[in-house]
Amino acid sequence: MTSPQQTESRRPNPTSRSAWHRRAGRPVSLWMLALIALVLTHPFVPQSRWLLVHMVTLGLVTTSIMIWGQHFAEALLKTRLGPETRPMQVRRIWLLTVGVVVASAGIVGAWPVVVLLGALTISAAMLWYAWALAAQIRASIAPRYGATVRAYVMAACLLPVGAVLGTLLAFSPGEPWQGRLLLAHQIVNVLGFVGLTVAGTLLTLWPTVLRTALPAVVVRRSGYGLPVMVLGVLGAGVSATLGIAVAGALFIAVYLGGLLWLCLGLMLAAQLSASRPHRIELPWFPILSIGAGVTWFVLSVAGLLVLWLTVRTEPMGTSLLAQDVQALTVPFVVGFALQVLLGAMSYLMPTVMGGGPRAVRASLAVMSRAAAFRVAVVNLALVLFVAAQLPAVGGEVIFAGATFGTGSLDAFGSWSRVLVSAGAFLGLAWFVVLLVQMVMVSLRERQAAQLDRDVPPPAAAPDTVRTQPSASQSAHSARATSRQGGPPTVPSPADSTSPVQRRHLTGVLLGTGGVLGLNAMGGALDRLAAGGAAGAPSGSSAGGGAGRKESASAVSPTGRTTTITVSMNAMRFTPDVLTVPAGDRLVIELRNDDAAEVHDLVLDSGVTSGRLSPGESATVDAGVIGQDVAGWCSIVGHRAMGMTLAVVAQGASTQTPGGGGGSDGSGTTVDALTPVVADLQAAPSADHARRDPVLPPDPGPDQRLTLEITEHDLEIAPGVTMAAMTFGGGVVGPVIRSQLGGRLTVDLVNNGSMGHSLDLHAGRVSPDAVMRTIPPGQSLEYTITTDYAGVWLYHCSTMPMTVHLAAGMLGALIVPPEGLAAADREYVLVQSDHYLVPEGAEGWATPSVQNPADDGACPLCEPDDPVAAHPVSPEKIAAERPDVTVFNGHANQYVHEPLTAKVGERVRIWVLAAGPSRGISFHVVGGVFDTVFAEGEYLLRPDTPTGGGAQALHLGAAQGGFVELVFDEPGTYTAVNHVFADMERGARALIEVTA
Repeated sequence: MTSPQQTESRRPNPTSRSAWHRRAGRPVSLWMLALIALVLTHPFVPQSRWLLVHMVTLGLVTTSIMIWGQHFAEALLKTRLGPETRPMQVRRIWLLTVGVVVASAGIVGAWPVVVLLGALTISAAMLWYAWALAAQIRASIAPRYGATVRAYVMAACLLPVGAVLGTLLAFSPGEPWQGRLLLAHQIVNVLGFVGLTVAGTLLTLWPTVLRTALPAVVVRRSGYGLPVMVLGVLGAGVSATLGIAVAGALFIAVYLGGLLWLCLGLMLAAQLSASRPHRIELPWFPILSIGAGVTWFVLSVAGLLVLWLTVRTEPMGTSLLAQDVQALTVPFVVGFALQVLLGAMSYLMPTVMGGGPRAVRASLAVMSRAAAFRVAVVNLALVLFVAAQLPAVGGEVIFAGATFGTGSLDAFGSWSRVLVSAGAFLGLAWFVVLLVQMVMVSLRERQAAQLDRDVPPPAAAPDTVRTQPSASQSAHSARATSRQGGPPTVPSPADSTSPVQRRHLTGVLLGTGGVLGLNAMGGALDRLAAGGAAGAPSGSSAGGGAGRKESASAVSPTGRTTTITVSMNAMRFTPDVLTVPAGDRLVIELRNDDAAEVHDLVLDSGVTSGRLSPGESATVDAGVIGQDVAGWCSIVGHRAMGMTLAVVAQGASTQTPGGGGGSDGSGTTVDALTPVVADLQAAPSADHARRDPVLPPDPGPDQRLTLEITEHDLEIAPGVTMAAMTFGGGVVGPVIRSQLGGRLTVDLVNNGSMGHSLDLHAGRVSPDAVMRTIPPGQSLEYTITTDYAGVWLYHCSTMPMTVHLAAGMLGALIVPPEGLAAADREYVLVQSDHYLVPEGAEGWATPSVQNPADDGACPLCEPDDPVAAHPVSPEKIAAERPDVTVFNGHANQYVHEPLTAKVGERVRIWVLAAGPSRGISFHVVGGVFDTVFAEGEYLLRPDTPTGGGAQALHLGAAQGGFVELVFDEPGTYTAVNHVFADMERGARALIEVTA
């Protein structure tokens, strides 16, 4: 029986550390409940976006930082404060809470003075907190982690600065100050206050969570990143306020460098933890959530740097700050701050609650339930939303990759966003449910442990003390057996990690499948809300071309004409939404203001402007507008980059632009990802000329050549023709050879129908001039010195770059290394991958690139065959689904006309993986390489003392090298890409060896 004194001794001490955390953490619990309520009711709450962001950053994150910053300061400085200080600390936290509530009320009510009052209250609480930490530093004796706590102090002092900037925003200053202050506010608060605090904390928390120890020298050196980050955030904040874009980008780069330096220590801790077995399973949710959060932080800072660099010559208040930076809110707030917070709390709260090792382990296990599933759901949803904010090509590629090709950015509509965001919200909110369960389990385990102490087990039957163990005790039964006298066992890595890996893999697959399912369900609801699948075109206009759709529908003409001027520049129509009263005739005064690119306008009603060179203009009569009409630029790849336009019929019945059929007005139903199948057993056509694979002769130390850009319909496989863009008239440009240290001058002449450019990877030159896009009819001179040996890629660098490369604008520049011995035969194989629009799919009806006539006619086409070649498919490029992978521009030209060699000859094969996306594992069936050279260095030589050989040369996209081999027997050998999916798409060549 337990005595009253024993019962009294088990009651929690109101001044203990765990009791203080419970009282101090009440505002955090209230903020969590308020955040959940706001998420459920945000459509009805004014300023809900601002409230959502600041409930997380000011409510949850800042309050938690004040609590756990105090906790870590005491632990790191070894200055545990007395119980008499705890009530004062709790009052400081409530003061912060009151300030946040007052500031939020001022924002919702549009009362700037109230916002000012709240900001002053928040600032007072944070300065009080900073002063308290500074006092603890002064009281400590040679603190080992003083730098971390000093970072806490600096971070806390930055929040009042951010609060002042936020208050100024509440008074609505005009541009450029509104934008400048907004960016400075975000930098100081997120990168400064939150970023510095988190970075300093993770130096000690992250190894603790991983149950490993970093050497003191590593911790000290990693901490050098903190003052670098402080310098970066101060400089970036000042630069943002003053509008000095170049300096701001420089300081963000400094901040990113400090962050990456610190992350090296965190990565080392993860590596050390992974290299040793753990007798007790790691707390996986804190590890995965914190790791994901830090990853988002690094990516978000890098994204901010990119955004700042891209507008370095523009007024900051009108471009970067007003729109672009807002795209980083979700990655910063949810991806970084919220995930790190929940991960840290999932570890710290069970630890602080205590109750003995068994209670702590059981509590950590509860907080890590379904860890991989929850983290996968949240982060995949974040990737989808971030992709939706990115420019068209990058966003499409990321979205297609994240959804494994099952979704497209265009189909990510309102219902999809609602369902995916709801899934992410549930993944985050499940923390609250597990927190309640954790407390219950902790209390139960403490009671069980107390019973074990009060009622010792019978000596004769030590294994039968508890015949019905609780679930949490069962989870630790193996370890309990060890404690009760069995030999302690440390499971082997295979025994201990394999089930964990399987469980996490299952969680990731379930989480990924859940998000993809929600996205697909949302897409179906979006289509249903839009009225189902689009119907066929409603007819053709009088005298219109075939496929033209009458946009007037059933609306009576008003007799009025609406004229709108539209500019085409930087892959955008401006304006890109044209609002026209239903029944009016629309006339578009179209002007190409781009410096180098050719553009056009195609409406899904069948009207087209024809191609306009830079500086040209045209008048487009769109006819009577009776329903919404979609428009786009038909130049290959431009539409995928976001060059679209919408005509909104004001007053007409609601209809999605382009809803009358396929998005190009053709009523097509063929899936854009349908493969274009080539008959690789057939011979190339009689019109195809085999590309000579022999390495060109040495041109001498100084050479000048001309690369002429032309556009043709060219065969790339038997029966498969592509609308190609070329250097020199062929898919894959001519092989260029240059001496090591030689001078190479290329005269680039653009005789194509759109803008093109050139990037020689072998040169060390500023890209601003020589790599610029030149319009049709112009030329430029490009001179480099080939100072480095290798197989170098050259390609067109005009956006969308993937489309231009996939259309054939790539080639090899070979610079042999010093002292290269002669070979009996030298061949060059350039691998490229190509992506084609299938017949009948959207884009198939686009005029061939070789004949951009306004009416779409093609002089080489038969009357019943409007397109002579497959256009390049941006959709397949984004989904990474090539139709053919070829050597030197044709899938099987060297199968029917093989390379040749003789027995005993040394054969050198130069190989380039030109891309745009696929690499190569180059192998010769029946041969062994005794020499391998890749990316400027020998990997294997014939005289190697190990006697080794090589079976494959592995190259990523845009990498090159060469191999050498000697054939001992006559026969037919096959050179292949040993990634057999690519080999079966055409990456194959025969080598006939004779005696």
